Amino acid sequence: MDEKGKAVHYIKENRIDVILQQTLNDLYRKHPGNVFGYLAEELDKHATKPSIKTISGYGVKSVHDDINRVTIEATCLVHNHEEISDSATCGFNSTEDTMNLDELKAINDALHGLPALEQEPVDTKLKSLDVSSGMKLSVSSAILKSSARLQKLSMLDLIQQQYSGKGLKMPTPIVSLLNSGKRGPGKNNMSSLAVCPKLGLSYEKSMKILESIYKAVEEMLKKKQQPCVSPNGAFNVSCDKPEQMIELVKEAITELEIVPGSDFFFVLDVLASDFHSEVVPGQGSAKKGQSQSNSRHRYDWFEGQLKPTEDFCDFLEGLVESEDIIGLVDPLHHEDVEGYEMLAKKISSKCLLFSREATPHSSNVFRLNTTITHSVAQLQELDRPATVLEAAVYEEGETMIADLALVSGVGFVMFGGFRGIRGKLYNQVSKLVQQKGPTQNVLSSWGFKEVVPEEDSPEQEQ
Repeated sequence: MDEKGKAVHYIKENRIDVILQQTLNDLYRKHPGNVFGYLAEELDKHATKPSIKTISGYGVKSVHDDINRVTIEATCLVHNHEEISDSATCGFNSTEDTMNLDELKAINDALHGLPALEQEPVDTKLKSLDVSSGMKLSVSSAILKSSARLQKLSMLDLIQQQYSGKGLKMPTPIVSLLNSGKRGPGKNNMSSLAVCPKLGLSYEKSMKILESIYKAVEEMLKKKQQPCVSPNGAFNVSCDKPEQMIELVKEAITELEIVPGSDFFFVLDVLASDFHSEVVPGQGSAKKGQSQSNSRHRYDWFEGQLKPTEDFCDFLEGLVESEDIIGLVDPLHHEDVEGYEMLAKKISSKCLLFSREATPHSSNVFRLNTTITHSVAQLQELDRPATVLEAAVYEEGETMIADLALVSGVGFVMFGGFRGIRGKLYNQVSKLVQQKGPTQNVLSSWGFKEVVPEEDSPEQEQ
């Protein structure tokens, strides 16, 4: 076949003549102002879709101390040339959650050539690989960000597609103020104190209240010493009991026209697993002051006093009764099922219970994990209005969780405090609200559920 014949065959084989003729006919009929822009857009519809070329990574210093992390870059093949589409540095929940760049070989072998605009096949491959969960989530995030950029979509619009185009709804923010806990100074072992606004407010009004509380606490701490900001954006303080954290906040806002229990409420992140121990049920005291109990679970919420579940539930009940606490996070160890039932019967008619592990009588605290597709699928299976969407313990600045918060329909978000990298998450929500306009709040009531013995009455929602 001569060159002319080869050219004709090539044109016919790829339907170049048919496509060009149809496109030119449409061009003449529509008379667009930007002729070549129109041609580029129309011909691009027939182009091979972008595919994954390589996944690369490099070590970076975390924003948290001297911890080393990895940034993942996705390079895609677009219109016959390579293009670095986007990168991701995901947060993590433990300093032991390390990422090894050697894992990228297996990832590249699995993902090379896959469509860059189709998240689910990519994430399905990732999920099957024997690599760290942090690496899976980082690669998945980099691909999602690349897909958004290649399609000229915002991250919010792309995540909405994953949720089948559902509208935006505003969760109630829970903002961290003070950290104490097992790893901090003082005898109090309960982790941290947060605040949330009363229901029915716009995001702007909610944030105005929460920011004024946060700033008042910061100013008061500055008078005593330079406040130390922890990885979750809250201020580290020394307390001997959790009530002291609450009193500190109340003292800080005395000159503000803000009333706890009316304008805002407290949320106590107990993190009971940090001060939980196990003993043989029915044995005598493991430490001085411990009561006899048939439970194997013991709690050292006040340093040096190990007490059984019953005592700890009584203490938490008294705390909720005396303070304006609307929610407890991880109030007991997740295996203490009997304890959760006991605590729910005492306080669930007036206080929400949340757990980071699936636990009866509590709602979920959810973090992104494994891959984006896997996380979205998990979220869709939960009672989302009762769910808290939480940022990673060590956030690195990725803001897609803020977009997910508005799309997913979760009732609460817990991003941390306003200082440090956490501020980017709140700023992203504010930006989206300004761009998209007012959004309906997810919650119209707290959704308290009273747990009573079955012989008396079925579970009733208040």
